[in-house]
Amino acid sequence: MDTKKLILAIVLSVTVLLVYQYFFMPKPAVQGQAPLNAGAAQPGKSEPAAETKTTAAPDIGAIMGADEPAADQKSEAILPAVQQDRMSAAEQTVTVDNALFTAVFTNRGAGLTSFVLKKYKDDAKKPMDLVSRSAKESSFYPFYFFSEKDDFSKILNQALFQYQGETTVRLNGRGQKEIVFEFADLAQNLQATKKFIFSADSYLIRLDFQVSRNGQVIDALPVVFGPDLENNDSGDRSMMMNLKIAAYANEKLETVEFAKQKTVPQAGKSFEKAAGEKGSGFFWAAYETTYFAAVFKTDPLRSRLSYQVIKQPLAKNQAKLFSYMIVTNPTALFIGPKDEKVLASVEKEFPDLNRIIDYGWFGAIAKIMLKGIVLIHGFLPNYGWALILFTLFLKLILFPLTYSSSVSMAKMQSLQPKMKAIKKKYKNTKDMEQRKLMNMEIMALYKQEKVNPAGGCLPILLQLPILFGFFRLLSVSINVRHEPWILWITDLSKKDPYYVLPILMGVTQFIQQRMTPSGGDETQKKLMYIMPVVMTVMFASFPSGLNLYWCFSNVLQIGQQHLINEKIHKKKKEEEKEIKVLKRKKGAKEK
Repeated sequence: MDTKKLILAIVLSVTVLLVYQYFFMPKPAVQGQAPLNAGAAQPGKSEPAAETKTTAAPDIGAIMGADEPAADQKSEAILPAVQQDRMSAAEQTVTVDNALFTAVFTNRGAGLTSFVLKKYKDDAKKPMDLVSRSAKESSFYPFYFFSEKDDFSKILNQALFQYQGETTVRLNGRGQKEIVFEFADLAQNLQATKKFIFSADSYLIRLDFQVSRNGQVIDALPVVFGPDLENNDSGDRSMMMNLKIAAYANEKLETVEFAKQKTVPQAGKSFEKAAGEKGSGFFWAAYETTYFAAVFKTDPLRSRLSYQVIKQPLAKNQAKLFSYMIVTNPTALFIGPKDEKVLASVEKEFPDLNRIIDYGWFGAIAKIMLKGIVLIHGFLPNYGWALILFTLFLKLILFPLTYSSSVSMAKMQSLQPKMKAIKKKYKNTKDMEQRKLMNMEIMALYKQEKVNPAGGCLPILLQLPILFGFFRLLSVSINVRHEPWILWITDLSKKDPYYVLPILMGVTQFIQQRMTPSGGDETQKKLMYIMPVVMTVMFASFPSGLNLYWCFSNVLQIGQQHLINEKIHKKKKEEEKEIKVLKRKKGAKEK
């Protein structure tokens, strides 16, 4: 019966890990669908032969909003008619450079064509651009308008806005700078202004967009962000790069994963489309991946949130997604890394913005551990060694519990002969009365020997939240992204490319279990040796930092177990010696 329980425990443990990974970890793109960030190559670069037969980039401006319900865009405010044209004769770019990023705008539609972060690289060690290559393919950029009823958005997205000022703006110190794009068309009685306010030392950009047509102000200005965030083609990180929307309201976070939206074929068209409406009531809406986000500040009463996904066929039955978040009347934008300190710096504008870092079930534990590792990293500038030192600190804290557990397991092992005798006494365990008597006698033995049969399980139960906390921390924290340890471990957030750490973890796990006193029978012991193999296979694709933590934790446990075993063995010898002395004294008295 005990063996059956052990098998069940192992199966349940493995099931929990697999279920957690399947349902709560972002999934890689399924077969037949290209990853969200796997857009076509940049102009001027050749493509592999397998991808040369792809269809042309879709006309996003024409596709979005087709066959969608109309929305009232205009107010009752009456303005003077447009007095004169205000537009540029040629397309130009405007570059804004501060300590954190370099942003490039085009005056065609006043869209954002590039946003390169200075402190971060992609997995190919190239500059991290948060504007997708797919935007350049489709010529549909972030900050473009999208109207479902009026065609003003199509006109303005192709219009050459007028910009008056330096085409390269550099911000230093704590200064601010306004970048203003203006457009007016006398013939269509249409005018628009897009104002962006930048700071020298912040990822925060203030927004002020205004459009009027035929003397009426358009109240609901829908601003688009998409079709992807960042250009990162690493297959090793595909399971972590899911693209989604996170909208915050009433201390709750509502999410939409683009890859899970069911697209519908469009009649007579070569593409499929999905659209959804989240409505209003949100304080901010984030367009995000695991490590980066573009977060719009919204008015809960005036702003509305929606999204559209366009699925374009590619070669070999694959497809590519163009995913867009649409927000009306945003007043500010945070675009940058999902770093705890950075997010905290803009919480006045975006309450509880750190909620977009998904630490999972044991988020509180993960955050505490992250603070501890970051604190150690402050004087030990290598996250691998900081992780090792933090693991040592954890072991010292948990030592009293693991010691009492080992003592309990050793006592359980010493009780095996007596327990076998009791079980032998009650041979017919199928008889409920006999089983009840047997369990009562075993419990009485535990009480007499002062043994807690569950004592050996407590450290394992404590380890699981820590393990899950580390798992999520190392998967989602930008602090360890691209951080090396030694030699071949160049990124603690990615798997070990040569599987050295997972194998070492499995070997140390096996040694540890060999050294740990066990109260079970031989069958149970053999079954326990299966666990290191199972864990090695499972951990092979997990972040190398997690394997480093578990492997070093096992090494410490082996050393700790050796000391405990020596102490228990010494104590046992002393007890046996005392028993022999007592027996000799008793024998002498009887004589």
